[in-house]
Amino acid sequence: MSSPSLIAVRDDSHMSSPGPRAGGPTSRRSFSPAQKLAHLDAYDAAIKTNEGGAYLRTEGLYSSQITEWRKLRDAGVLAEKKPGEKIARLTPE
Repeated sequence: MSSPSLIAVRDDSHMSSPGPRAGGPTSRRSFSPAQKLAHLDAYDAAIKTNEGGAYLRTEGLYSSQITEWRKLRDAGVLAEKKPGEKIARLTPE
């Protein structure tokens, strides 16, 4: 019984769309407090229809961002405060 032959293939062509790990752009996105709150609302709505993961992929977000933004929201940090108004600090709890 003979084994199938393996043929080595070498492809040195350039990838069409390099990502951050392949030498592409590495700039970070920043979100305003209003955008964070909007993403939290949209993600919570998507969870209700079991589409949370799809929402994160579509928007290019990570679940860790959602977790952190929820902590900030619950502490009142994302609430639009007037200049000079005190903001709650995050506690270990």
